[in-house]
Amino acid sequence: ACVKSRRSEVVYFVTYRLADSIPRRVMEGWDEERANWLAGHGIALGMSEGEREKRYAAISTAKRSAFEREQARKLFVELDQCHGTCVLRDSEASAIVLNSLKFHDGTRLRCGDLVVMPNHVHWLLMPVDGFELEDILYSVKRWSARRINQLKSRRGKLWQRESFDHIVRSPEEYERIRKYIQNNPRQARLRNSEFAYLRSDL
Repeated sequence: ACVKSRRSEVVYFVTYRLADSIPRRVMEGWDEERANWLAGHGIALGMSEGEREKRYAAISTAKRSAFEREQARKLFVELDQCHGTCVLRDSEASAIVLNSLKFHDGTRLRCGDLVVMPNHVHWLLMPVDGFELEDILYSVKRWSARRINQLKSRRGKLWQRESFDHIVRSPEEYERIRKYIQNNPRQARLRNSEFAYLRSDL
């Protein structure tokens, strides 16, 4: 029920993940926790989307930010457990993803730092005016999924449809996120062959 603004010429920190990267029992626990938190703030599942967004926006910024930060923290910690098939651990598969993220650099977006982990991607980017973040993510997911499925002789859904995205609001936050992206493979205890990292100034 989070109201998200979409802007051009701003930096986004995006995380998206493989469809099997979070166990169902974990997701169900998070869904229950979120529903309980929302209900505690007067937001029920049966409400219209408009009413839910209105009530969510009425919650203090501090409370909303703290809740969303905690949700993001739990997601990132769980992703680093490397659940699922982790097809991106394969260097050919991770190269496909990395190339998809860089492909429109300078035309639809400016590509910043990124890391391709075994089951998820962290990416700093700035959409160019006229291009929406959702369209960019749809394009890179669709292109990479088709090629990875061909590479692995697999079929079916590769990426989880939803992504986590956050507007980077200060130079200090930008540098903190860059450090997180750079250090993420070490935090997850990965070997150099198990991830792909690109450093690129925005």
